[in-house]
Amino acid sequence: MKEEYLSDLLDLLNAEVPELRWTDADEGQLDFYTDERPPVAWPCCLVELSMPDTRDLSSMGDAPQRCTLRAVLTVAFNDCAGLNTRTPKSVREVALKRFDLLEKIKKTVHGKWFNNFQQPYLRRSCVPQKREDGLKVYEMTFDAAVID
Repeated sequence: MKEEYLSDLLDLLNAEVPELRWTDADEGQLDFYTDERPPVAWPCCLVELSMPDTRDLSSMGDAPQRCTLRAVLTVAFNDCAGLNTRTPKSVREVALKRFDLLEKIKKTVHGKWFNNFQQPYLRRSCVPQKREDGLKVYEMTFDAAVID
């Protein structure tokens, strides 16, 4: 997989979503930490790229392929704010800002074209994760079609 796909996406998020205090490739920062907290700044966005589907464009040995490029953006918050209806309004407003950031990321990435793309990034899902460590984490999945 070409490193430019990851670089392009990280550069885009860094330029267009300054609210993210840490944007990086997903190397397990939220899963494999042993200190008091993961080595990121909050809120963060960790990007994992994969090609879950590839199709040969020709029967020739070195022919290019049309590939699905999948970007999974793990967006994490450590604000400890709850949406409970009995919490103070100011606390709930902090928690609701998460959704504003998720929407901004969606607007930034959804429909974005890069080199070698045949189809732009399209959002496929945004799913919250259940975690025991108190972090609020969402996985946003975008797919694009590329020639590789």
